[in-house]
Amino acid sequence: MEEPLNNDHKIRWIKRVITLVLGIIIWHLPIPWDFTPDAWHLFTIFITAIIAVLLEALSIFTASVIALVAVVMLRVLPPEKAFSGFSESFILLILAAFLVAKGVIKSGLGRRIAFLLIRRFGKSTLNLGYCLVVTDTILGPSIPSNTARSGIMYPITLSLSLDTGSLPTPEARNRTGTYLMMTYIAGQTISSALWLTGMAANPVGVGIAASFGVNMNFGNWFFVASVPCIIALIAIPIVLYKLFKTDIK
Repeated sequence: MEEPLNNDHKIRWIKRVITLVLGIIIWHLPIPWDFTPDAWHLFTIFITAIIAVLLEALSIFTASVIALVAVVMLRVLPPEKAFSGFSESFILLILAAFLVAKGVIKSGLGRRIAFLLIRRFGKSTLNLGYCLVVTDTILGPSIPSNTARSGIMYPITLSLSLDTGSLPTPEARNRTGTYLMMTYIAGQTISSALWLTGMAANPVGVGIAASFGVNMNFGNWFFVASVPCIIALIAIPIVLYKLFKTDIK
């Protein structure tokens, strides 16, 4: 077991060195157009952090922290400007919601909710579609990332598809798999818009709106979004059920 772990460790360090070398090269490239040196260096740090995440050299959290430290240590921005975003209330809302999300995922609460709904109501393909949509809607307020919710729901959706004999092949996928997958994808898009904490972009949008004098909180966001979103959540499973015409009812 030690050899694969050591190989993975070496590969990760190689990726980190490659990322650092790329960052240094970009830093010393001729500054294009009318960029100021500070703007170009800020771009370099930003793009290097993205490369580190894409290459899986660093986690997104670690890359973000290192990038923030680099901005200050390399004197690209003064500390008060670099950390000014943390003074915004919506940033604290995002951080708090992500902490709650971590607890929901680690405890297995999301999977338990899904399985309870499926056991109670999943007696038909259409009902399974509604169970997936309802589960994601329930998890929406506490998990402000549709990617994180997909991490919970995708394995469940895939298992349901496979258990009904729906394989990812042209012959078998229409048994239930295509319908269940498309229903969850479409439903998640709507549930992300229903809750202020449904995805990380929502609080950011609230922060931008507040700068123009439009103030939103969790309650009035839900009040405004509830009618179109709830109608869409009710309609999506039945509309897709009619469109895909699953073999197993």
